[in-house]
Amino acid sequence: MAAGNVARVIRAPGRIVIDPTDAFSGNAFPYSGTEIGKTNVCVLQPLGVPFRVESEALGEATDVLEANKRYVFSCFVRGWDNDAIAQMLTGNNATGAITQHTVFVEPGTTVPGESASGRAVKVAYVPDDTIHVPAVMIYSGIPHWTDGAELAFQRGSELGISLSIECLRNSNGNILRVGRIEDLALT
Repeated sequence: MAAGNVARVIRAPGRIVIDPTDAFSGNAFPYSGTEIGKTNVCVLQPLGVPFRVESEALGEATDVLEANKRYVFSCFVRGWDNDAIAQMLTGNNATGAITQHTVFVEPGTTVPGESASGRAVKVAYVPDDTIHVPAVMIYSGIPHWTDGAELAFQRGSELGISLSIECLRNSNGNILRVGRIEDLALT
């Protein structure tokens, strides 16, 4: 492993693609999916918690059980993107009667306590710098507003949609992959 180089610390803007179907190697962006906009903040957070096995006789840990496979991908989609609302917040959108642009609607058709698996989408984060920044492929994710997010209508903050995607296992057993875009498989 190479020594750390602070000159290589970069911000990683990129684009979010919903339901890509073309292979990432050799095909053109957005890989037959729907681009939902530019993003300048993305976070992949593991939320699985390991379990410490304590020995009563020793009074210390004797093992640690592996954590579950729970991940949440969060992103800030810059601006008010019609495709982001339509593709990521299904059940809470409509088409404007005059402008034909997407409108966020509350209450929508989603019901609290009801399964959200019907809203699951395949999501790819494609960095602008595909050489130095890894891409993310989420095989089945349920998008929703990021907990505590604000839609800021003010001069001091950029307008955009803060989304979280709860990552689930798909029918092939995949949850997510992180790496060079050409190395990521679609299934």
